[in-house]
Amino acid sequence: MMGIVVAVSGTSGAGKSTLMRHLAELQGGAALMHFDDYIELGTDAGDIRQWVAAGAPADAIQTPRLADDLAALRSNRAVHPPGRSAPVAPAGLILLEEPFGRARSAIAPLIDLALHLELPPDIALARRSLRRARAYPGPDSPDPIAANWHAETLEDLVAQFQAYLGPQRQAYRLAEAQAKALADVILDGLHPLPDLAAQAQRAIASLPDSRSQHVTKKPENEEKP
Repeated sequence: MMGIVVAVSGTSGAGKSTLMRHLAELQGGAALMHFDDYIELGTDAGDIRQWVAAGAPADAIQTPRLADDLAALRSNRAVHPPGRSAPVAPAGLILLEEPFGRARSAIAPLIDLALHLELPPDIALARRSLRRARAYPGPDSPDPIAANWHAETLEDLVAQFQAYLGPQRQAYRLAEAQAKALADVILDGLHPLPDLAAQAQRAIASLPDSRSQHVTKKPENEEKP
């Protein structure tokens, strides 16, 4: 039987990866797929402006290998995303981090359930900033680049804020609007993670039996080792 693909959309910083990891644990395992392993967005202000001026067409963002890999996973074949060090094994549940949700025509037919994480843009920006800052080693780290970590962190954050005050903010808004319009379930990203995961589990369980019966779910009374 083919695996179920659950897409999780939302702006950068909304918590898509965190929700996916938590949901995979609750469901007893899942194949995790990430848009960012196939393409990086938001790195060139000129390209972003052109995309926004053209109406932000989702299909202009092309990831043919992601579509191929999703189709392979659904058919129980392992894949090796270009941004990953190890292959992804097939599973009954496939969780896809896809910022455009069902808005891209090459990906839409492969999605069984589209969840959208909605979060105020200022909270998302704060989360992205904290994530970037925490990615750098501390001043006492033995890493040879640690001596410059303060300057590098500041430079990276300045670049992020400049991009956000430019065309990036509008690009995020337009991309999110397209994903939200086609989502099956909209989740309030301000809610606690356990609540979001519980809503996602209920949405998966509500799929037609032919699509949900083979997804493994960890019993609620099962204790962690």
